[in-house]
Amino acid sequence: MRLPLIGLASLLASAPLSALGAQARPTLHDQLVGTWRLVAATQRLADGTSRPDPQPGPRGVGYIMYDATGHMCVVLANPDRPAWKAPTSPTDAEARSAFEGLVAYCGKYDTNEQERSVVHHVEADREPHIMGTDRKRFVTTTGKRLVLRPAVLPVAVQAWTVEFERVEK
Repeated sequence: MRLPLIGLASLLASAPLSALGAQARPTLHDQLVGTWRLVAATQRLADGTSRPDPQPGPRGVGYIMYDATGHMCVVLANPDRPAWKAPTSPTDAEARSAFEGLVAYCGKYDTNEQERSVVHHVEADREPHIMGTDRKRFVTTTGKRLVLRPAVLPVAVQAWTVEFERVEK
């Protein structure tokens, strides 16, 4: 009886994990792939207070999408921006409000497993001077939640989190 058990143990030990039904943990890249809907974007300021991210505002809407080929796109908007009274000719204030209440860029991305970070290589942006730059974000994924934290913070901002929820089919 002992010899067959030793043989079975040897066979199992030499079998590939995939044959035994074990699954490797998905890579950060694999975890990011998909469409994510904005849940919240908040900043903690140096004085200890918190505020909604000024661009999408307290009721921000939008999506970030990562595809398997290494491309991403994000559009976040403040739904409380005033509508233009004349759709083809906004006032200066209306145009500025539309611009300031929008985050929109796309490009390629790379992930770093050890740091749990993603770098967005900006190819197109609503702000021309941002094109050609990189935006590094630290990543936390929990279930259907994705939290991005910018590596570089604006002056007077101590923490900045942008939280998304995975969009299901």
